[in-house]
Amino acid sequence: MTYLFTKQGCTACESIRENVDLPSVKGLKVLNLDGENSEALAMLAYYECVTLAEKQLPILVSDSREVVLGPLNITRYLKEHSG
Repeated sequence: MTYLFTKQGCTACESIRENVDLPSVKGLKVLNLDGENSEALAMLAYYECVTLAEKQLPILVSDSREVVLGPLNITRYLKEHSG
């Protein structure tokens, strides 16, 4: 499973949503870090990205545990893996 951590009001996160058909990416789960989303927070902690998320979003963690940062890099990754 690949996880994309996003937040409402994040222009970089919105850029990805505008440029990638997220539902077409197999094995992708989008986790919004808004409010009290305990699943998103737990997964962020599991992948040791809490400190990173405090500094920048979006964050993509691939099924091989590769962390991809920045909207351009994430968009490129997702387009390569869309089906």
